[in-house]
Amino acid sequence: MIRHLRPSDLTRVLFLRPAEGGTQAFTLDSATHPSAREYRANRYIARTLAWRARRDGWIAFGRSGVTGIVRVRRRNGPTVWEISELFLSPDAQPEIDGAELLGDLTDIAASSGIHRVFLRVPDGSPMATAARRAGFILQTCETLYRRPEDLRGAEQTAHYPGESGWRTVQDEDLQRIFRLYGNSTPLSVRESAGMTLPEWRDSLEPLPRTRRQSMISDRRAALSRNKSDRVNFGEMVLDGENGPTAWMRYSDASNERLFTLMVEPEAQVDLDEVVQGVLAGGFGMPAAMLVPLYATRIASALQAAEFVPGHDYELFARQTAERAKIPHNAMAAAGG
Repeated sequence: MIRHLRPSDLTRVLFLRPAEGGTQAFTLDSATHPSAREYRANRYIARTLAWRARRDGWIAFGRSGVTGIVRVRRRNGPTVWEISELFLSPDAQPEIDGAELLGDLTDIAASSGIHRVFLRVPDGSPMATAARRAGFILQTCETLYRRPEDLRGAEQTAHYPGESGWRTVQDEDLQRIFRLYGNSTPLSVRESAGMTLPEWRDSLEPLPRTRRQSMISDRRAALSRNKSDRVNFGEMVLDGENGPTAWMRYSDASNERLFTLMVEPEAQVDLDEVVQGVLAGGFGMPAAMLVPLYATRIASALQAAEFVPGHDYELFARQTAERAKIPHNAMAAAGG
């Protein structure tokens, strides 16, 4: 059984000691920050007391009591969820209790009009077995590539992407970027990430737009957001003769450039220059990207730019609605 957090869960949240020492579900942001893996009871205490915050926090029960606490968030659109945090209790069996938790959560997602749920787990995690038992399908494997610092040095002037051939994405670019996505992404991935432009756009994983908070400042952040918390982020495209040859999104949260990158596979493009364009504007800060297994050219280019491969992850997706044969490939609730 799974339900929203309630004020009566205060003691349960306070004394939970998660198995594996932290979360077993990761976002783009938390995968690059080890401190984000920790269980912070104060965050969930706040969620038990405030209705607005409570809506994205869930608690699961099994035969022996609490089996886990999970947090979800929307991706880029209203029909897609991702599991951003998942803490199992020490007595929980991941392959059994974890599968039941995920199954219950996706049932709720389907009844709430959610079409897809995404889950990222570390490579080798028992939650991968739980995800498969709950009907999730492996979308791709990923490797975190990180460059500790921009080797140009902080004293050397960095140029913004616009001066490197990159420009800001406009509304009229979306269809062309969607074609780039279709050309550069395997069909097996597109089937779970989205086969139409609206599905794909909704499934895009958000990048952080505010700086990571310390444990001390979490309480203040829950009440208000200061303008100084805003970070440099954007969405850029690199044009070629026949359309976009590369597309990136980036965020400079936590003094690090976290980015995603997609490159036209048939285009005659210098990937070393593409990577330098991604780094431009970072002003000497570190950079990181989660590279999917099928993006071998990008992985090679990052290694050539002295990015270092680190943790491996598995990204799963569960479709909670089925495509109906109606105009525009709209989604209908499964069984409805």
